[in-house]
Amino acid sequence: MKKIVVLLVFLIGLTSLAQDFKIGLTLAPTINFNKHVNKDAGDKWVTDKDGSGGLGWKGGLLADYRFAGNYYVHSGFLIHSKSFDTSGTDMSVTTLEIPLALKLRSKEVTDNVHITGFFGGTFDLNVAAKSKSGGAEVDVKDQINAFGTTFMAGAGAEYDLDFGSVGLGLSYHLGFTDILKSKEAKIIPKHLSIDLVFYF
Repeated sequence: MKKIVVLLVFLIGLTSLAQDFKIGLTLAPTINFNKHVNKDAGDKWVTDKDGSGGLGWKGGLLADYRFAGNYYVHSGFLIHSKSFDTSGTDMSVTTLEIPLALKLRSKEVTDNVHITGFFGGTFDLNVAAKSKSGGAEVDVKDQINAFGTTFMAGAGAEYDLDFGSVGLGLSYHLGFTDILKSKEAKIIPKHLSIDLVFYF
């Protein structure tokens, strides 16, 4: 906790030194609809019809650096807790996401309102995983891949305040990599995120 407080103080200090650098806090509910596939008896990949998505949330720090006009480099550190069902078994995975994207923030379209859009990717570190079946919860971190990558794109709007700005948007995230280590099944993560952010 002390390290997080020190990091926050440091980042806030940076914003006072560079007008082109903004730090934000975000909290976002997510809708997960992962793609589940399994190998059948003929060693062919087939969609797992028993698999389904679930809800989750993410939150953390964001940072925008303006390098030219209305263009920004968008990054941060986010914790994403997501849940889903695969073959009748509930799974939850907690991921540290590091986004890296190009962001466009328009000129003022009406009083203090700006339209935003971004696209890029995230580097994902799967830090925890649990499986629940029949009421028993089991740690399955050893069954998932430690790293992953995801494409993301989104749009929204930001409203300028006297002491910062607030933003609301929607983003789509499509995984490039499999969550599972198994050679008999694959889970490709996909989710929608409703992004609420406050920049100060």
